[in-house]
Amino acid sequence: MSQVTEKTTSRSRNREATEQKLIDACGAILLSKGPEGIGVNNVVEEAGVGKQLLYRYFDGLPGLVSAWLEQRANWPTAADLVGDRDSFDALSLKDKIKRIQRNYLAALREHPEITRLMASEILHPTAVTQVLESASDKIGRELASILQDLGEGDQQRMVDLSMVFYCMFSYLTMRAQTSPLVFGMDLNDDNSWARIDRLIDNLVDSYLD
Repeated sequence: MSQVTEKTTSRSRNREATEQKLIDACGAILLSKGPEGIGVNNVVEEAGVGKQLLYRYFDGLPGLVSAWLEQRANWPTAADLVGDRDSFDALSLKDKIKRIQRNYLAALREHPEITRLMASEILHPTAVTQVLESASDKIGRELASILQDLGEGDQQRMVDLSMVFYCMFSYLTMRAQTSPLVFGMDLNDDNSWARIDRLIDNLVDSYLD
């Protein structure tokens, strides 16, 4: 290997390592302080790198947040919502919708950082939350798209149902982290989530009768 090639390879590795430090620092601050608590200065201090490198590699804080979302964020995908495709295809329409909603709720509960970020989008809008908003809105779009495909000629009703569940689950999982007493339920209690699970059945069955 020539000296030029070695230097190029070394620079590439150094850049990758620096980018990763910045991405890791971005995630750590987002999850501990929320989007309202992140800034260029505390990111580069956490990462231990120069401010100019953040701008050189990511064109600023929104670009860095986008890179973190792509690499580390745990927003559910369409595949996560559907689960095993073969068993999903064998379900009735009602049971398909119930599975999708249960999987969405489970994803939010398993990854509370998602709902913390969603809450910050609403309460503390910034250039950073605009990036996060586009990612969280993708969940709603994927839910709506899946249910539209299942609509069997009544796609709008499926989208309307998706909107109700999306808003309900987002609100409840946000409340679970800050003010868990709601509608006579304690969201720290599994019995409350069992009640919500039964509500999924009741809403789908009633709406699609």
